[in-house]
Amino acid sequence: MARRRSICAILLAGACACAAQAQAPAAALRPGRAGRAAITSADRRFMVSGLTSAENMVLARKLSEQAARVEETTGMPLPMQRDQILGVMVQSSAKPDARVLKVQGWDGGHFYQRLVAPGARRLDEEDLMESATWLMLNRYAAEYAPEGLRTGMGATVPDWVSAGLAQNTHAALRSRNRDWISRELAEGRTLPLAQVVKQTLLPPGLWREKAYAAAAVEFLFPAGDLNAWAPLFKAVGTRQAIDAAWLRQNCLALRDQNPETAWKEYLEQKAQARTAEAWSDRGLQIEEKLLQALNFAPREQVAGVPDEIPPALFARDLIDYRAQPWVAPLAGALSLQIQSLVLGAPPALQEVLASYAAFFDQLATPPAEKQSWWKRSKPAKEPGQIQPPDDATWLVALNQLWMRAERAHQEFLENNQGRKRYVDSFDRPRVDAFAEPDAGASPRTRMQRYVDEFEETIISP
Repeated sequence: MARRRSICAILLAGACACAAQAQAPAAALRPGRAGRAAITSADRRFMVSGLTSAENMVLARKLSEQAARVEETTGMPLPMQRDQILGVMVQSSAKPDARVLKVQGWDGGHFYQRLVAPGARRLDEEDLMESATWLMLNRYAAEYAPEGLRTGMGATVPDWVSAGLAQNTHAALRSRNRDWISRELAEGRTLPLAQVVKQTLLPPGLWREKAYAAAAVEFLFPAGDLNAWAPLFKAVGTRQAIDAAWLRQNCLALRDQNPETAWKEYLEQKAQARTAEAWSDRGLQIEEKLLQALNFAPREQVAGVPDEIPPALFARDLIDYRAQPWVAPLAGALSLQIQSLVLGAPPALQEVLASYAAFFDQLATPPAEKQSWWKRSKPAKEPGQIQPPDDATWLVALNQLWMRAERAHQEFLENNQGRKRYVDSFDRPRVDAFAEPDAGASPRTRMQRYVDEFEETIISP
C-alpha cells in the first residue's frame, strides 16, 4: 500500500509539471501589468506619477518644455531647488467632470506645490499647462515673500496673468486668439482693459476672456523684459494688489496716456498684423512630430523589450507583437504623446491624431483573460476600455483602426497641399517686368553678376 501511494504521488507530480509546462507559453504571451514607477523630468523639476512609466515620461517632458517657455517669457530662470520638485499625480479613475487641481502652500519654511490631474483619457493639455504655468509663476513670487508672509497657501498671481502667459507660449493659440479678437473688433464688442485685469479667477476650458488675457499680458509685460516681470513678482510676493492703479504706475505701456485708448490701439494693431505666423496653421510642423512619434526605438520608451525585437519600429509593426507584455505600456505612452499634439493642431489634423490615438488605445487593451464559468465577472469598464473577446477580434479591430488612421492622414496631406498651392497662387506678388529692381532685394551672387555682365556685352553695340 505504501509503495502504491508513492507511485501515485510521483505520477501526480509529473502530471502537474506537464500541465505547468503546457500553460507556460500561453502565460508568457499574456500581457502583464505595465510598470508604473514615477518619473522625474530630466531637469529635475517635475515628478509625474499615476500613469505607466512610459506615459509619465511623456508628460514630464511636456512640463519641462513648458517651463522653458515660461523662463523665456519672463527672462528669468525658475527658482526651483533640488528639493522643490513639483509633483504631478494623475488619477487612475476620475469623475466625468474632473478638473485639474492646483495645490500649494508653505510648510515648515518650505514651499510645496502639487498638481492632481484626471486620467489620461480626460486630460486636457491646455488646462494642464495653464495650471502648471500658474504654479510656476507663483514660484517666482514666493522668492519675494518676506518671512512673515511665508505661511498658508502663499502668494498667487491673478489667473489672467498665468492663463494669458500660457496662451502666448504656443504659436497656434496666439493665432487662434488673434482671429477671435479680430472678429470681436469687427463686431464692436471688445473687452475693456479694466475688465480684463479684474479676472483674478478663470474657469478651465476655452473662454473669450482668455484671448484678451493673452493680449493683455503681451501688452503690459513684453516677453523677455525682466524690468516688466520682476516688479510684478515682487508685488505678488509681498501681497500687493495687481489692480488698475498698480498697472498704471508700473507698466511702461500705460504711462502718460489713456489706458483704454492705448489698449484699443494695441488690439487693432494686433488684429491687423499680417505675419507668417498668422498665415500658417503649423499643420505640417505638427504632422512632422506625428511622424517622429510613429517611428520610434522601443527600448528608449519601455523596459523589458526582448533581444529579438528590432532596435527601431514603425507603429504598425506593434500589431505583430501585440500579445507581448511590453507592447501595452508602449502603446499607452504613444497614445498620450500623440494626444499632446492636438494642442495647436488644425481641425483636419486633429481628426488624424484622434485616429492614431484610437489605434494605440486599442493596442493597449488586450483581450480579457478567460475565466471559469463559476467565477464572478469583473465590473464593466469604461467605453474606451472595452476589451475584445479574443485575439482574432483584436487583430481585426487593430487593422481597421490603422487603415482608418492612414486614410485620414493621406487626406490631410492632400488637402493641405492643395490649400498651400491656392495660397501661393493668390498671394504671389505681381512684378512689373520693366520695373527697377528693389533696392532692398537680395544681393546678386558672383555667378549671377558674371552672367549679367556677359549679357550686357552681347546686347551693347
